[in-house]
Amino acid sequence: MKVNVLLIGLNKTFISSLERADTDYQVFLLEEEKLFKNNPYHNKILKEVRYGDYQQSEGFMEQAIRWHKEVGFDVVVPGSDYAVRGAYKFAEKIGLLTPGERAVKACTNKYELRKECKNLGIPHPNFSKVKNIHDVKAFFKGSKIVVKPANRRASVGVIGIETIEDIESAWKECIEADENVFIADRDFNWEYIVEDYIDGYEVSIETIVAEGKPIFHNITYKETTKGKYFVEIGHTVPAPISQEDSNMLIAAKEQLLSGLEVKAGLFHSEWKMSSEGPKLIECAARTPGDYIPVLIEQAYGFNINDAFLKVLQQKMVSHPPTRNQYITAIRYFNPKPGRLIKIEGLEIFDILPQITNYEINLKVGQNIHQMTNSWSRLGYYSIKCKTLNELNQIINQVEEHVKFIVE
Repeated sequence: MKVNVLLIGLNKTFISSLERADTDYQVFLLEEEKLFKNNPYHNKILKEVRYGDYQQSEGFMEQAIRWHKEVGFDVVVPGSDYAVRGAYKFAEKIGLLTPGERAVKACTNKYELRKECKNLGIPHPNFSKVKNIHDVKAFFKGSKIVVKPANRRASVGVIGIETIEDIESAWKECIEADENVFIADRDFNWEYIVEDYIDGYEVSIETIVAEGKPIFHNITYKETTKGKYFVEIGHTVPAPISQEDSNMLIAAKEQLLSGLEVKAGLFHSEWKMSSEGPKLIECAARTPGDYIPVLIEQAYGFNINDAFLKVLQQKMVSHPPTRNQYITAIRYFNPKPGRLIKIEGLEIFDILPQITNYEINLKVGQNIHQMTNSWSRLGYYSIKCKTLNELNQIINQVEEHVKFIVE
């Protein structure tokens, strides 16, 4: 029997992962017209695409209700951050299970999340909502801070500030940040916060919740660019960290989920492990990006997106694995800015069996700019190994052989 999935907001990795599930899914996609026409996609399980406004809008709602009467959706999920509120509001309207209103509100606005953390005792950076440059200056006390939109995604507009002189340009860049072809052509309401910069290593925790209880956790180790921007350029699954740190992180995540009264779903949260312990940076009520679900599937033999849909249908996932069989990773290329002359050493990707995929979105003659957010990344390669030592050897080989020659 086919399971009808309404996906609001295109997520290609999500759809392709459902092809590998043990359930017979068919996907119906609701997308902003401009976005889909700029980035069309076809898949054998993608049955139909319709257009509707969902980014800070409920303009899609009436059409989705009519569509549900025609098809009968079994589960509704967001494909991206900007679809979370609309997707779950529609799911609730047609009587389907959602993570819960409190969780959805907190996981779609960083300011709302910070307020919840304060009330629930979840460690987090010192923060403040800001509306202008004077608010940012009032918050700055001489140590590094971060200014960011409270309701954007993909590190867009997230800027580090180290000196009082940095504030004016950082604020201007933050409020003028644009997502170009990745966002609809209409006015949006953006909110902003500032917070203390937290030193320490960074991880994300991917958690499946069924009937109010976490049934699966994965911790992903993250690498980001340094300095003014915080673009994610590497993920390793599972994170090679101590058991003590792992226990603290999972305990903090479970405290957060319990406090937000989560009913069911998939939650991707990002944390800094500081000298004082874990501190929450953000949390999303959706499938993670950056191919993390693929890394989890390869590492554990567990399709996390299939589990995501099952718990929302109240079909319990039987005994998710607690141990990984492989260690997997993705690394994003980070070439120096300049005009690309050539790329050397790409043949290594066809020689090493541990390389599972790679993609380069660059052409000779193209100008390479500094990465400022996830949309500006230029390609990646992914790896699957038996041991961490083997993984590190493969990464070193790639870095030694693949060279971006720029002028």
